[in-house]
Formats: sequence, C-alpha cells, structure tokens
Amino acid sequence: MEMTGESTIETKKILQEVSDERARQDKKWGEQNHPDGTGDIDQQEQADYARAECDLAAKGGRLTFAHILEEEFWEALAEADKGKLRTELLQVAAVSVAWIEKLDRDAKKESERGSKEG
Repeated sequence: MEMTGESTIETKKILQEVSDERARQDKKWGEQNHPDGTGDIDQQEQADYARAECDLAAKGGRLTFAHILEEEFWEALAEADKGKLRTELLQVAAVSVAWIEKLDRDAKKESERGSKEG
C-alpha cells in the first residue's frame, strides 16, 4: 500500500509523539533493561487463541483494531527468538500507529461535521 502525502505527514506526527513519550519515559525511569519475559507455552497458547479470534472476526465481517492489536501483542509475547520478537514488536507498533491515524481521521471528520452544523 502506497502512502499518500497526507498520511505520510500524519504518520510522522504520530511517530514524533511516540518519540516524545519515549523521552518522557527515559526521563522518569532511566534506560530500561528488563528481561523480555516472552516465549512461554501460555503466551504461545494465548497467541494461537488471539490469532483464531482475529481470523474468525475477519471472516465474520466484524474485525476491529482491537482484534488485530491483540493478535499482534500475543504473537510478540509468544516469541522467544529475539529477531522474531523485534519483528513482532514492530508490527505491534505499526498497528498502534494505524489505529491512532484512524482515531485522528475520525476526530477530524467529527470536527468538520460539527463546524458544518454550527
């Protein structure tokens, strides 16, 4: 999917907000070096369940961002391999950004509707 100029700008704005939040976290907590805590059997089973639920929702025409993010989140937690974990976490971040973009589009539409009515 090719991004339009506007969506590229919106994505960059959101990524700047993410960067700002990371800076706030580092200022508050310092550099974080916790163990990953991923890859156990319970997390793998939860990932399988979330994947199946996401697939069912998609087939049933009721797929939501919550389904997609939950699937990506559990797939990340299920991953023991650091390279694959990184890939899954990027997917969590990408879905989160896509969801924020959708929320921002919804807010813009709502604002435009309100100004037309007012």
